[in-house]
Amino acid sequence: MTDNKDLTLDNLAEQPPTVLDALPIGVLANLNEQALQAAADASQMIAILHGAFTRRYAAGLNDTGTHHRSDGDFDITITVPKNVSWAPGQLAVAIEGLKSWGEDPADYVDTKITVAESKYKAWPPAIRDLFTPARTVKAGKPKFTVAAKEREAA
Repeated sequence: MTDNKDLTLDNLAEQPPTVLDALPIGVLANLNEQALQAAADASQMIAILHGAFTRRYAAGLNDTGTHHRSDGDFDITITVPKNVSWAPGQLAVAIEGLKSWGEDPADYVDTKITVAESKYKAWPPAIRDLFTPARTVKAGKPKFTVAAKEREAA
């Protein structure tokens, strides 16, 4: 690929990193904008098709698990996930019940202790210093937003 004008989303994946890394920011920004729009369009199409599949094959399904439907030459597998949530207050009561029976709650339930970052930042320094040795910060995946600068009127 020698000409940036020939570079499209269709052939982007074929390009070696050295070619992509050398592209002008304007070309990268344009390709990024096209890719984001294509992703949004694809997401909308997937949602529309999911609705059609749901209305056609999953109407009335309330049971979790795997279900099968047949339509012509196609087998349709519908997986209805089980989303379980626990009421913290009632769990605490149940855990106390286990303790009163002489059972170790750790044999039955997992306990997750966490600190919200917003709360940590709001703590007084002495409390923050107490917890800081238990805190690890790792960088996440970078996100990029590319926008053309507004030019000043001459």
